[in-house]
Amino acid sequence: MPAAMRRSRTGPLYVVEHMEEGLGEWCRLEYIHMCEIVPPERLLFLRWPAGVEPAGLSMAAGSSGPPLVTPQGLQELRAMLPGEPDYEAAASSATPPPRALPSWDRICLLDMDAEDALEPHDVTKFDALVFGGILGNVHELGEGKYGSDDRTAELRDLNFVHRRHLGPMQMTTDTAVLVCHMVLEEARCLAEIPFLDSPEIGENVAGESAARDQGSQEEAQGGETAEVCMEGFRYVARRSAGEGDWEPALPKGMRELLIRDLDNDILASSDMCGGACRAEGQQDTP
Repeated sequence: MPAAMRRSRTGPLYVVEHMEEGLGEWCRLEYIHMCEIVPPERLLFLRWPAGVEPAGLSMAAGSSGPPLVTPQGLQELRAMLPGEPDYEAAASSATPPPRALPSWDRICLLDMDAEDALEPHDVTKFDALVFGGILGNVHELGEGKYGSDDRTAELRDLNFVHRRHLGPMQMTTDTAVLVCHMVLEEARCLAEIPFLDSPEIGENVAGESAARDQGSQEEAQGGETAEVCMEGFRYVARRSAGEGDWEPALPKGMRELLIRDLDNDILASSDMCGGACRAEGQQDTP
């Protein structure tokens, strides 16, 4: 997390619908990253898996407390909102969540298929943002375009009043949270945020970050490098320490996990990147 990032106690509620079985290492690292971005009282995980202690996320992130969690899903919580058809039955029979949702017309779903992009002035329109805590397969469509499994459709069926997109490429859930924070709480338009598309992420055999330019490669004395290309994914870009190269803003430990997980079917090997990795909207200070 950039040192200058503000973690205001006031602002929208970030709601993550967990859509995986259990809590794998990939999700755990992403969720820890979210705890570094958003204060715990404004981060709510739905469908939280039984037996998983949320305090572990905040401890790893150095946060002041655990994020909010509930085993209920968004559809169940919506039924508990005043004015919903099943409100009386749901409110009387269900366990109240740790924090009530705002009215449905003040909630926004982050959706790649939305017509409008998220903009800074949206901060006055929404009291909660909903993200799907999932990572679907990415498919190359040709001409530099990508599609996905569209698992957001599971949430889209709830008929949101408001939907917004963050651009044409898929993002990991923690990246989407980071971008929304930058847009709504730092008043930065999407065009002002530096991005890396389909970045190559690597390590040398000693476990150090892979060298990127020729000079650094010479310093590394030609050591072997394991690389993975996050084909079809967009990340926020930041300057690496010392060299000043652009690199993706990853959760702590994610680089090492990606290298260990090279056979995962959501990833493409580095030779499939095809030189498509590029930085967009780059600034001196991401």
